[in-house]
Amino acid sequence: MPLPARQAARGALSANVLLAVVLGYIMLLPPQFNIPIGTSVIPPYRFVLLASVFYIVGSRLRGQWRFVLPDALMLVAAVWIWVAFFVVSATFEDFFTASVAQTCDIIIPYFFARSTLRSLRDLRLFLILMAPAFAVTAAIITLESVTKTHIIQPLARSLLGVGGGYSLIDYRLGLLRAAGPFPHPILAGVVLSTLLSLYWFSGLRGWPRLVGVGAALASFFTVSSAALLALTSMIVLIIYDWLTERIANISWRLFFILFGIFVFVAELGTKSGTYSLLVRFGSLNSSSAYYRTLIWRFGKQNVEKHPWFGIGYAEWERPFWMGKSVDHYWLLQAIQVGIVPPLMYAIVIFLAFLALIRRQSSANLVDGRALRGVAIAMVVMAFAVVSVAVWLSAQVWFHLMMGLSVSMGYATYAVLRAPAPRGKYPVPVNLGNRAHAHALR
Repeated sequence: MPLPARQAARGALSANVLLAVVLGYIMLLPPQFNIPIGTSVIPPYRFVLLASVFYIVGSRLRGQWRFVLPDALMLVAAVWIWVAFFVVSATFEDFFTASVAQTCDIIIPYFFARSTLRSLRDLRLFLILMAPAFAVTAAIITLESVTKTHIIQPLARSLLGVGGGYSLIDYRLGLLRAAGPFPHPILAGVVLSTLLSLYWFSGLRGWPRLVGVGAALASFFTVSSAALLALTSMIVLIIYDWLTERIANISWRLFFILFGIFVFVAELGTKSGTYSLLVRFGSLNSSSAYYRTLIWRFGKQNVEKHPWFGIGYAEWERPFWMGKSVDHYWLLQAIQVGIVPPLMYAIVIFLAFLALIRRQSSANLVDGRALRGVAIAMVVMAFAVVSVAVWLSAQVWFHLMMGLSVSMGYATYAVLRAPAPRGKYPVPVNLGNRAHAHALR
């Protein structure tokens, strides 16, 4: 039986969760709030992340979270990013600003999540407190799309007296591709879609769960191929998880076997391969799908020429008629800083996924579902950014999800109730630590 919001939030609200919520709200500010400093434009969330370094180091020194293998891999990626930009940058200013920006949007968010969201109780409190912000964001995006009018960013421009932001009028399926407070509709769609499995499996009930699920469904109004693919994938996985709890012969092991067979057949039995198939059937129009295959083809050639340190922010080689955009986050990272950092991220996600699967097998029913929800959100987003690039707050969210997945997978977990048989629904009492569980008795 899911937990009411009041019951899930019982106990003192810790500073680490409040810090995570503050970052979450600031990340949802429109780009008009970005602050110009010299030649750079700095989003407000970067100030929070830079200041949080002291908290991250302090919490680790106090032993509030364990340093594990994925953390070491992220440090390797951090060092490699700095070395790569040092090698390819023409001036010290270019090297420093690029390295700091990448560190703020990739490395620090990962360790921020590791230090602030350390248990399922922390995650549930975070989801409850973020629900109003997600609700407002989803409502704005829905209203913008249906009325075919950008609302929040023009309002921010008029109030602050600044320009910039997203103002492109683009229609799909008879709807405006709404961006809300995000720099682009794609970013809004990818971020909001990940909320579906987080809230659905969270163990919460009542308004926070309804609001979170509703916000995720509102990602439809960004009319983004990646968002719709992510949303559809999550709905399918939610239904499949529901079946695993009711039908003995259906299991996640069977799902992984079938998925492996699909990839094997797609790679060896088709000319296009897995990536081209996903792009072709996941795009809303054929021209967009074909363009993404060209990005992949010419992007790979750039990586093959500069495999170790990339080319930084320089122009990547491509036909003159192709645009600058690289609609493939993993490929973009490899082009910019070489293959090592994205390889480290992929290994971290894989290790976190294994840890989450291992933990959920020994957890009670509700906690096991919450852990599977985190795993689904992380993996689906990792696949979603195969066909799009994410930047600014969406990139931060991606790496926050990585840190959250590692925290939930590697956290010390006390089993207070044996795993429930299939089809049985005991009253959950464990929110991630014994003290909180005792308060619920």
